[in-house]
Order: sequence, then C-alpha cells, then structure tokens
Amino acid sequence: MSKSVVCLADVRGPRPGWSQYELLQLHRTAKLLRDAGICLETDSGVTDEREPWFVLCDDESNEVIVHFARLSGMYVICSPFLKGSLSGGAFPDVIDRFLRRILGKR
Repeated sequence: MSKSVVCLADVRGPRPGWSQYELLQLHRTAKLLRDAGICLETDSGVTDEREPWFVLCDDESNEVIVHFARLSGMYVICSPFLKGSLSGGAFPDVIDRFLRRILGKR
C-alpha cells in the first residue's frame, strides 16, 4: 500500500479573486478615470460565494463611483453614472463600453 499526501487547497478548485489580467484591466480603468480628473480610491474582495468584486470610490466622499463584479463567469459593472448596469462575457469589452459612456471614448 502506498501513501500519498493530498493538499486540500488544490482539491477545492481555483482560488477566489481576480486574475492578473483582470486586475490589469481594473487598474487601467482607474488610471483613465484619474487622468480625467476623478480622485478615487480602490477596494476589492470576494463574496461569500467566492466571486470577486472591485470598487472605485470618490476619494473625498467615499461614495462608490463604479462597482465591478464577476458573477457566474459573467462580468457586471454598476455605476450611478450608468443609471443601470453593463454585463458581458468579455471583460475588456464591458469595460470599454463603460468608458465610452463615462468618458466619451471612441
């Protein structure tokens, strides 16, 4: 009989949170908003369901400017500036739609 050690962290599945690529997209968005003169802070975490969220908040009032989430493999962006939300399966596309509405890009 052979013995083996199983790391339970590997069995549970992927770690929660944003991938490096997704974080790059989020920080690119924050930079573009800062370049447009919006002073903001960032915060992030994961839900109880292990799905990531990321917010950009006004630096002075701490009010949320935009909320990003990945829910069941779909990306969702909510913002008071949108009067609703945007969603889709390709993160860069959803972010670009958001930026076009907010900053008038392209």
